[in-house]
Amino acid sequence: MSRQRIYLFSRYVARTYALSLDNLITIVRARECYSPMFRAAALRHVVLQAPLHVTGGQPFAARRRAVRKFYQL
Repeated sequence: MSRQRIYLFSRYVARTYALSLDNLITIVRARECYSPMFRAAALRHVVLQAPLHVTGGQPFAARRRAVRKFYQL
């Protein structure tokens, strides 16, 4: 990833930090409205806010798959 893309992604992560879980799930599901990078930033927060019984203490990639399956994203 180039520096500019890393910087942009980190800005998206910062912008989605204060949003509620419902808003984040809406962003991740709205493929036509938001860019893939913005949706990925929102998904990162959904994964971090997911309950432990969903994530099971797994590494991030496994947690992301479990969260996508649980919330049907």
